[in-house]
Amino acid sequence: MRRGKEFYDRNYERAMQLHEEGKSVREIAEKLNISYSAVYHWVKGLRKPEAGNVTDFLSFLQQKGPLPAAELKNSFPKHNELFLISGKRGEPVKRYVLDRKFGEYSTWYFISGQEEVLRKRIRGMFETIRGFSEKMKEADL
Repeated sequence: MRRGKEFYDRNYERAMQLHEEGKSVREIAEKLNISYSAVYHWVKGLRKPEAGNVTDFLSFLQQKGPLPAAELKNSFPKHNELFLISGKRGEPVKRYVLDRKFGEYSTWYFISGQEEVLRKRIRGMFETIRGFSEKMKEADL
């Protein structure tokens, strides 16, 4: 199974620390279960691993809290794909789905531990919808 950029990004700092401790490229590669060529390129300064989209997605949700797909689609057009990949990699990203009538606000993404914030935001959305409905009814009178 492909490990993804996140795997290498997480292990880069550890590899560099082991190198500073005097470990050889081969020892580092074996210890971290990474290819010899990847460690060699890091140690020689030829390449540094990039953070992947899943890491960016996870960081975004940690900073901003639970968000609906409507607010994620500009930054992460493939939010569903990122959600599925993060699940396969064991990341704590979760999804909550409301009735389809809410359109792009029916799917919410959040991190484990943000459930209470999610409830508050969804309640706030429902209150906004209720308020808008009441104003529409008043306008018809």
